[in-house]
Amino acid sequence: MIICEIGNGASASFWNDNWTSLGPLIDITGPRGPEVTGLHGDAVVAEALREDNWWVNRSRSRNMLISLVRDCLPEACPIISSEADDSYLWKPGKRAASCSFSTMDTWAALHPQGESVFLHRQVWLHGRIPKHAFITWVTARNRLGMRDRLRSWELQVPSNCILCNLADETRQHLFFECSYNAEVWNFFCSRLNIHPPVLFEDGLRWLRNPSPDEFVKLITKLIYQAAICSIWKEKNNRIHNQRFGPTQIVILEMKQVIQARLDPLSRASNSRRTDTTLLGTWFTFF
Repeated sequence: MIICEIGNGASASFWNDNWTSLGPLIDITGPRGPEVTGLHGDAVVAEALREDNWWVNRSRSRNMLISLVRDCLPEACPIISSEADDSYLWKPGKRAASCSFSTMDTWAALHPQGESVFLHRQVWLHGRIPKHAFITWVTARNRLGMRDRLRSWELQVPSNCILCNLADETRQHLFFECSYNAEVWNFFCSRLNIHPPVLFEDGLRWLRNPSPDEFVKLITKLIYQAAICSIWKEKNNRIHNQRFGPTQIVILEMKQVIQARLDPLSRASNSRRTDTTLLGTWFTFF
């Protein structure tokens, strides 16, 4: 990230400094560059000049390294006529070179932003329940230990859904097609009068704007995440603890957790709406 702006070439290292816009020449030629060209490894740029040109331009050798160095060098005249000192500038990533250091720009260059994904705001929303958001994120990335994934690793596990025993367990089936889970979804969707898509990824896209009402929109997202987390918990309880809970228990637990989360959010809200609050909207439907 350090580049050298050449003045008279009296201090810039010919081989090791980034002064040609191509990076250090030693990285281009390799360690044999100084040996083949005859310019020692500690030479400064000024030492590579002979009268009005680069020393390497006088060579008649057809050696590939010499030709490579010759092609990398800029015009010699501006350096020969310059009276300015060489200066070193900071250039993180694609930012313009500057004499000042920026921590933010350096961090961005060292940690380039990855490809944006459409589900980010649907998962890491303001007011989220951290555990629910994490399970939703892992599910969205299809990294939960579903039975179809375990069997693809050649593990000897049953393939059927433990909640309904009617189909193989996949992400799509467990969270949207299973008859057990359908009761959970129908309870909340019918009261909010919403109609989410039946495919998993379509549902995540739909969460961008599930309702024109901002309070209902947030409540819907919290319900979506709570349902995924609760269904996954129920599945694991049946496998590891042999505890089989009815859908009414799952629904009750979801309502209690969401209501507990909405209470502080409602108190902290600075909304200009005076007709109702976030928690008041919840009680309107539940």
